[in-house]
Amino acid sequence: MLSEKQLQWQEIKLNLRKGDQFKPEYLKLNPKAVVPTLIHDDKVLRESTVIINYLEDVFNEPSLLPVVAYPRAMMNLLIKSFDEEVHPSVGILSYAIVLRHQMNELNSPEQMQEHFARIVDPMRRQRQQNTHYEGLEAPAAAQAVSTLNKVISLLHELKGENPWLCGDIFSLADASAAPYVMRIRNIGLGVLWDDKPGVDEWLERVIERINTYELEDPWGSDSFHAMVAEHVNRSQAEIEKLLKERL
Repeated sequence: MLSEKQLQWQEIKLNLRKGDQFKPEYLKLNPKAVVPTLIHDDKVLRESTVIINYLEDVFNEPSLLPVVAYPRAMMNLLIKSFDEEVHPSVGILSYAIVLRHQMNELNSPEQMQEHFARIVDPMRRQRQQNTHYEGLEAPAAAQAVSTLNKVISLLHELKGENPWLCGDIFSLADASAAPYVMRIRNIGLGVLWDDKPGVDEWLERVIERINTYELEDPWGSDSFHAMVAEHVNRSQAEIEKLLKERL
């Protein structure tokens, strides 16, 4: 969004697996200990959807809102789905397939218990604990695959023959969806749109657009991708089993 609006900003990266989000100075900005957080004119904004809507309101050129009411409503529907359904589902599957292994490498069992205790949201804490110990066998992982399959079908349906998700312009829906769909593909779940070629076409168009921003590692570092690929390969049989059961 910042690049789309051609804005200048200073980025501060947090290492979530090392617990940077729990440092007191960050908790003052974001009591939930999650990212991202935006500071603009000494105002603190939290939650991705709140932030992108704020940026659209304050910097409304170029506009990322469909002009016509129905496509704009569908844009809001997609954003709502990615907020409420895709975010926790992608988080669960990313953790089950990749991040729990890294967490175990970085932390002792006692440190892991401290990590879980610091998660503010009790439901999120319970999901992450279960997923940490059960991996793709956790009930939440199976539900997450079903949820993602449903939302990908909605995304495919709304895109139709359009170049972007809600019509002819790159909108807030595209900005919201891009990181999640890329992560879904990277953790070995691109099969969810094997029969929906429009999704791959859209994702390649997004990648091409974002490459023009000349950002540093917009999708993560090479070392991160190598680590993800390693764990996806190790989990391939489990992933295929889960997909067979849930699709």
